[in-house]
Amino acid sequence: MSENLDYWRRQSIKKLFNDIDLLPPEQKRMAGKLLVIGGNRMAFFAVASALETAKRMGVGEVRALLPEDLKGQVPSTSEVYFAKSGNSGAFCADSLSEMLRLADWAEAVILIGDSGRNAETSLVFAEFLEKVEKPVLITRDAVDAVCPSVGDWLTREAETDLFVTMPQLQKLLRTLYYPKVITLSMPTNQLVETLHKFTLSYETSVATFHNGLIVMAEKGEVVTQALDETSYSPISLWGGSLVTQAMVARLWNSGKQFNHIFASVAAPGNEKGGR
Repeated sequence: MSENLDYWRRQSIKKLFNDIDLLPPEQKRMAGKLLVIGGNRMAFFAVASALETAKRMGVGEVRALLPEDLKGQVPSTSEVYFAKSGNSGAFCADSLSEMLRLADWAEAVILIGDSGRNAETSLVFAEFLEKVEKPVLITRDAVDAVCPSVGDWLTREAETDLFVTMPQLQKLLRTLYYPKVITLSMPTNQLVETLHKFTLSYETSVATFHNGLIVMAEKGEVVTQALDETSYSPISLWGGSLVTQAMVARLWNSGKQFNHIFASVAAPGNEKGGR
């Protein structure tokens, strides 16, 4: 298979998409409203990282929704909200109304993870995705939580963005009975071709990490960025900062492809929110 694919663009030290604005609007009220959902009684690091990143970038407003089992463990601020917890210490069915109320306020939502692995959280996230009408980015173990219902939420009308590991991508496509198989050892050009076809079939954006590359796809176009040309590591890539920067930048770049926004945020020199 030739690697000269016209839908594959390679970003290097030079940023590809100079039309993506990574600085906030002058008026704060125009800088967007972001909701971050995640955490369980044992973990909330990703939520804290997302809050810090969004504020550092200059988002207009940001709110975080955590399970109420974290009350007392998390500093009490006007940005932090709580919803009902189940026996697992994670979100339960009774938390849905608060999720939807805050999503109605927000312009974009991140399901940031640290949500634990239990059936009740999976069900409430699935119902949330069915009802929410805002762009949602799903990452970390929130992807595992919603994987069983992927056939429902992947076709919702609002934008859905995914930042997933290769095993998660493999599982999502297998759950969808997608005809192309994802393997952890597949060559990069085969992954690029698969994501090209997948994002033509489904109106979603997908980002992952494979063979030392951040791979981003939307509307059949694929962009890759070598990780060693950024200040991220294979571990810090998943800490929550990168996806938060991308969702804040989405608020400032209406109408732009999300894979272009994601690539601009991941470009060398932009690891601190474009500052």
